[in-house]
Amino acid sequence: MRATVESHLDNLNHLPDIVVTISNNDVDFVIRVSDRGGGILHSIVKKVFEYSFTTSGNITDDRVDGGLFGTITQSDYTGPAPGSMHGYGFGLPCSKAYSEYLGGQLTLETLQGIGTDVYLRLRHVDGKRESFRI
Repeated sequence: MRATVESHLDNLNHLPDIVVTISNNDVDFVIRVSDRGGGILHSIVKKVFEYSFTTSGNITDDRVDGGLFGTITQSDYTGPAPGSMHGYGFGLPCSKAYSEYLGGQLTLETLQGIGTDVYLRLRHVDGKRESFRI
């Protein structure tokens, strides 16, 4: 979502859809999340599954962190303000680790300048086939 908004800042009233597709068969199911957020640069695509790698903060437009995403994490209560909810570089690596632990996989296909499709494939946990160890 963040990439979609950041790559369409001049047209926020007409953002392209983020499409989620869920498919199922006898062995596994796949969840695909497809965006048109500009894709991932070829020079960094291999780094996105590395812990602590982030592209957050690369855009200096005030409409991003000082505006829309900056206000998402703010609260009206008088206690300490919550911190950023993104940009730590743990979302994709942790998701990939969990999916592999569960016998699945997390992969992505990206078209630089267009968008990215992320595929989460997980086996059914029904006891009919080899499962993961708890």
